[in-house]
Amino acid sequence: MMENKPSPMTQSRLNTLNEIEFDWGVNNDEAWQKRYDELMAFKARTGHCRVPQNFAENKALGRWVDNQRRQYKLMMENKPSAMTLRRVNTLNEIDFDWCVND
Repeated sequence: MMENKPSPMTQSRLNTLNEIEFDWGVNNDEAWQKRYDELMAFKARTGHCRVPQNFAENKALGRWVDNQRRQYKLMMENKPSAMTLRRVNTLNEIDFDWCVND
């Protein structure tokens, strides 16, 4: 819809989101930092960063950890990715497990 690209977003959905004052300017770094802080709390409790993908206590954290691994893999394959070197280094500093199948 925006930038004249195909999108599942309809004008009705856009209007509804605007009516509830949806924040269109969310900073991805802030969202990333929030999940990272949750991961640090998880590690403090468990001693590791292997959050289950379907972690009942915090499903969003489980999905986020899985997404970090997928984005890292894309980055390593030189494919478009949201992963940055800064994020890789930050996760490496806490011994993040990039592949849990090893």
